[in-house]
Amino acid sequence: MAETIVVVEDNPDVRGNLQEILQSADYNVEVAENGKIGIEVIKRTQPDLVLCDIMMPEMDGYDVLKLMRNHPTVASTPFVFLTAKTAKEDLSQGMELGADDYIMKPFTIAELLKRVKTRLNKRKDIVKRSEEKLSDITNSIGMPITHELNAPLKTIVGIGELITTEHYNMEKSELVEFASLIHKAGLELKELVGRTMNFYEIEELKHNPDKVKELKSSVSTEVKSLIEGVANKEAQEVFRENDLVMSVADGKVAMPEYYLKQIISNLINNAFKFSVKGSMVRVVGGVDNLHAVIKISDEGIGMTDEDISKIGAYRKFDDGESKKGLGLGLTNAKRLVEVFDGSFTINSNKGVGTLVQIKIPLKK
Repeated sequence: MAETIVVVEDNPDVRGNLQEILQSADYNVEVAENGKIGIEVIKRTQPDLVLCDIMMPEMDGYDVLKLMRNHPTVASTPFVFLTAKTAKEDLSQGMELGADDYIMKPFTIAELLKRVKTRLNKRKDIVKRSEEKLSDITNSIGMPITHELNAPLKTIVGIGELITTEHYNMEKSELVEFASLIHKAGLELKELVGRTMNFYEIEELKHNPDKVKELKSSVSTEVKSLIEGVANKEAQEVFRENDLVMSVADGKVAMPEYYLKQIISNLINNAFKFSVKGSMVRVVGGVDNLHAVIKISDEGIGMTDEDISKIGAYRKFDDGESKKGLGLGLTNAKRLVEVFDGSFTINSNKGVGTLVQIKIPLKK
């Protein structure tokens, strides 16, 4: 299928020549005589490339580019200026607005077609990589979510059906035991859904720098009390209070309590999940001049460098016995720390254990 190019040029001779040259090279070509008409043609056709003059009546090329970059359906469309202007400030202005390239007038047919082909090929490469990434993510999401949902759902549906058909033959103690299993499966589903929702919430936050800036300037959280509360709760839930060692200093960070709690909960939950009862989980918190420094370590199964490099959402971590979770705990924690201008590092040895260190800016 031929690619579509929109030419926005007020000079009728230049416009006609460009249309003829590009059509002879088997491109679909739409033309517009000024920027005002051009932006409507661009939105209507959603082309593969826009060639646009700078100096035009009604609306100049800079304004066309601004409107394009703010319109979701054509914001990423490659945009090339056609110009006789050579001043550095003119070229810089266009590039700062998001132009992809310039073609200087006068130009040869060969030069025009070469630049157009180069730009379209770059677009194809970007689209191909995006599609491959989307396919990878889709495949990664599909199987882990299906697997993780299936186990607790089978428990809930299976036991629910058993109770419905056989309850009259069951002792009260049996019903209580079955109810307990359903409750446990429900909690697993709740955690799965909660972490998945957190993932997309963080994704939205990443793309809203103004909101992050406001949160950092207006909110602070006391580190010591929050970490101690979360750590004790996580230990109690897995009956490992005696395995938890803590030493946390006072300090306030520029992060809402809600997000810090997510980070600490995810990291300590993982530390317990991937270590055996009777081994130590240590939580140490201090401050340097600019950051709260929090270290969470375990004596669990550990990870290889390859494991660490593959950490990501919906990338399941193989503990050697079963595949647990969706890879969201570490991923959500890391992304949240980085959104709030912190740092996140992992040191781990297979069969020895894992140390996660995070640094979060202190509240000024």
